[in-house]
Amino acid sequence: MLSLLKDLFVAAEYKRSAAALKHSLRRGRVGSPGTLVLMLYRLEPRSGGLRNTARIANALAAHLGKSLKLYIQTPSKIDAELIKEYGFKGEAVSELPAGADLYVTTSWIFSLSLPDALEELGGQWMHVIQDYDELFFPVSTKYYHAAKVKVGPESFIASGKWMKLPGKTAYLPFPVDTAIYHARPAAPVTRDIDVLFFHKPELPRRCALLCEQLAEVLLARQPDLRIAFYGSSLSKRLTSVGVQHLGALPSLEALADVYRRSRIGVSFNLTNPSLIPFEHMACGCLPVSPYVDIPEEFYLPGVHVDGTLNQLSAHILQELATTTLEQRAQALYREYSDQGYLCPKDRFDAAIVEAVEAL
Repeated sequence: MLSLLKDLFVAAEYKRSAAALKHSLRRGRVGSPGTLVLMLYRLEPRSGGLRNTARIANALAAHLGKSLKLYIQTPSKIDAELIKEYGFKGEAVSELPAGADLYVTTSWIFSLSLPDALEELGGQWMHVIQDYDELFFPVSTKYYHAAKVKVGPESFIASGKWMKLPGKTAYLPFPVDTAIYHARPAAPVTRDIDVLFFHKPELPRRCALLCEQLAEVLLARQPDLRIAFYGSSLSKRLTSVGVQHLGALPSLEALADVYRRSRIGVSFNLTNPSLIPFEHMACGCLPVSPYVDIPEEFYLPGVHVDGTLNQLSAHILQELATTTLEQRAQALYREYSDQGYLCPKDRFDAAIVEAVEAL
């Protein structure tokens, strides 16, 4: 009986994976010269990656003098609302326009369908890459295909200067909205949270269970520690550890206020270095990002910390015993800014243009 159930489970997973990989582009027949087509697999709410994609697409289209069209492979009823929320300055189209000057993909899944389509559509292929996509999957067919997106496009736009990519690549700094993320509150703020965890069970790469385990170890060693979780309304229902649950903050301004109340910010970022640690720094909150020793280009001095749960907790408690956390966080922010790793949000469009012109 157990063997039969196992076989049924494996068969279902096999068919589910096969169905997910099979998709047909809805191709149009009308030519669209002078157009940049941004290809999105789907739009989702509350996505920092999509917000960043919108900034990149808008600036790229404006710089190249192209009209921007949005092709969404898996459309939904809330697409129009999300297009407005993220600030895409383009028109959504139901079919992939033919004869566009440039097709810009944002998901590895298009590497399975676009190369053949381009033989008929014409145009060039550029890929916007924000993560090593294969790291979202166990070693599997999806892992293979996600990794191979790096060898298809003629050029790349990389969000972050940490990536190692073949071919022509425009490397962008991380944009930090310094009007929101800063250590200059309008009124004095007490840092009443010792350790702030980004706890989001909806995103496996953020390692929510590891956050809970680390919080348990910290509280076992120092029971009076003030720990808070933020990022998801699920946290309170799923966890039993004795922490404050802030849930999903209602705005970026509210999020920055929490950062300014925190001494150390812990976030797991195992598919890319992430913008979160830099926003922590900007608010005077010292970032701690537990680090897995591969790929090596992920490593950021002063941000990543390697070790077991016990070693990580010892590191955090040692840091909390110092009195210079805020100053060190801000110094770290200045250091990465000076290296060109970061830029103010209002300089991001110019940074995109500079990077693209250098291709």
